[in-house]
Amino acid sequence: MSEELKQHNPEGYNPSTGIYVSSQIFTGDWENELEALNYTPRERAVSDNSIVAFDEEKGIVSNYLYNSFRSEDGKSTTTEIKDFWAEENPENFQYTDSYYNSPKLAAIIDWFQVDKTRCRIFQQKPGHMMPIHTDFDNQRGMHHGETLRIFVQLNDMPGGAWFRCKTADSEISVNLQKGQFLIFNPDHTGHGTENVTDIPRNTFMLVVKRNEWLESLMGEQNMQFINVDELVASKKDTVAA
Repeated sequence: MSEELKQHNPEGYNPSTGIYVSSQIFTGDWENELEALNYTPRERAVSDNSIVAFDEEKGIVSNYLYNSFRSEDGKSTTTEIKDFWAEENPENFQYTDSYYNSPKLAAIIDWFQVDKTRCRIFQQKPGHMMPIHTDFDNQRGMHHGETLRIFVQLNDMPGGAWFRCKTADSEISVNLQKGQFLIFNPDHTGHGTENVTDIPRNTFMLVVKRNEWLESLMGEQNMQFINVDELVASKKDTVAA
């Protein structure tokens, strides 16, 4: 009888409609780099009144601080894009002083072999809840490819910084390990956060263009631990060579 049993073969992560909770986890101590950064509130409202109202509902202005590692003008204090409804072109973005002054955090960004537009830290206030929502990244255009978002958890939040997500057929709440990340299409995957702790939650948000390298992350049989100090050392060796 056992010879007749056949396991179902699930298809796994679909980048356009699903969510990937990583089996890869960055390890190391980058707390001193986080503490050295200057975090800024959103410096201006988006000109589109409908988007202003949308952001107010999410509390994205009043309950978050930011530090940009890659922005259109190369400044770490820039929290906006110039034209909300224009597709983001990776060629129009540049790394900031925060990137160059934070080798361990920069190594995390560099590990992802994808074209990137905005790369920044979202610092969510204690006790804040952002409701589940979708965004408009791909509605703004896909000439440069499908836009995905990567969220990398940067500090330990035991018991309490939850990512809440909805897809076409699933709903999850996950408290990421430090160094663990999510990947999803923000137009199709509902996403929200809830910080029930009494400390800020620091998370990288990387806006990227989908490619084959990104899809190659899927399907690992075991957890993989990526030592950030080794990434930094490898980068130095490459530059020296």
